[in-house]
Parts: sequence; structure tokens; C-alpha cells
Amino acid sequence: MRIDKFISHRGANTDFVENTIKSFEIAKNYGFRWFEIDVQMSKDGELFLFHDKTCQRLASLNSEATEMRIDELKGLEIIHPTLGVKATIPTFKEYLDWAIKNDVYTNVEIKINKNCLSYKNSITIKVLDTLNGYPEMQDKIFISSFSNTVMKFLEQDKKYQKGKLHYTTNWDEDFDYINTTLYSDFQENKYLALIINYECLSQHRLEYLRQKFGKVFVYSAHSDYEVETLLSWGADAIFVDKKEQIHLKAINIA
Repeated sequence: MRIDKFISHRGANTDFVENTIKSFEIAKNYGFRWFEIDVQMSKDGELFLFHDKTCQRLASLNSEATEMRIDELKGLEIIHPTLGVKATIPTFKEYLDWAIKNDVYTNVEIKINKNCLSYKNSITIKVLDTLNGYPEMQDKIFISSFSNTVMKFLEQDKKYQKGKLHYTTNWDEDFDYINTTLYSDFQENKYLALIINYECLSQHRLEYLRQKFGKVFVYSAHSDYEVETLLSWGADAIFVDKKEQIHLKAINIA
């Protein structure tokens, strides 16, 4: 599977409300072919695109998204935090219909904001069942999740490639885990790439990770300088918020 250097993170989220069809449309029209989406499951078992645990940030409603029915979620007016533009929450199927029509590629992140084993199992099964209804998307999707439980459930699936998400706040404390347990899991499951946060990295660390894991994708780089720095360090793919960042180049950081 070939991954572009730039992956549109929740769509063009500085231009429109994140995780919406229009945000993806804006990014696609600007040149993006790869998109990252966050998938959750409603109280009545429907998959929808939304990042946060609650609806407070985008809808001024302090309710947990997974505790709402799909009709309640679809009825919400979500608003861009700074631009004030309004949109509605799309279902996973609505996104997949759009993705097929527009011939794009997707990183499906199974977003777990609910610490419940049955929920984690159910959403994993539901995501796979839904994707099975779109066989033409099989080679255009990889799946990821921060939840080790979800990733364990995903081991039963052999159709879709997976990426190994990891977040660290202390490289020195986490190094032994990354170098042993995480690497062993990575090798055993033949993950597509290690997906790690920008804040923990240096050029030396990224070079080490690429040598050990093969491909390394990086998230949480926000400014143009951070993205340019990652390009200089050799990141295999970068999740970007601003559509204009697709034109950035590596800089001399010596």
C-alpha cells in the first residue's frame, strides 16, 4: 500500500468543521488523496464520524457522543470553533459513499472514548462488517486505534492493513516499551507503520524508529515549521490540519 507524504487530518479542519464531508471535499479539491477519520458508535449501534468524547467543543452540549442515538447526533448543529461555520455529523457509510465516488484513500481510526469491553468489541465488529459492504475500498483503507483491546480484536481480520498508534510524553521512560513490547507486537501483526506523536521526536529518534519499524507516520505537528522539520527528518507520512501544508518542503535544519 502506497501512502502519500501528507494525510489530511479530519479533512481541511482549519477551513471547515472537522470530520465532515465538506471538510474532506475541500481538502480533496486542494490535492489530498489520503484522509484520516475518527469513527465512533452511537447508543443504538450506528457508526458516525466524530473525534471528541463529548459534544461540548463543537455543539456546546455536554453529552457523551456514544450515549446519544444516531437521530440525535444527526440532528446536532456542529460549529467550527473559530470560523463559526455550521455542519452536521456524517455517518461512516456516508463517508464511505463519498470516498468511493471520489476515489480517495482512508485511515479509519476507531476512536475509543468509552472504557467498556463490550463496546470495544461491538464497534470493531461493526466497522469491519460495514467495510465488508464496500469491497472496492479494501486496498484503499488502513485501520488504527489507540486502544490495545481494539487492536487485539482486529487481529482476527486479515483483509485490511493496520497502523500501530502510539503516544508518549516521555521518550526515555517509554523507550524500553517501544523497543521491546511494542516492537514485538508490531512484528507479530505485520503493521503497516508506527504512528507516533511529534512532541517526542528528534531527528535521531525518528531515524532510529524508521530503521527499526520501517515506516513511521507522525501526528500532532501543527505549525508549518514542525511539518517542514519532519520532512527534513524523513518522516514517511504526516497528518496535517491545514490544506496549504501539502505544498511544504523539507528545510535545512543543520
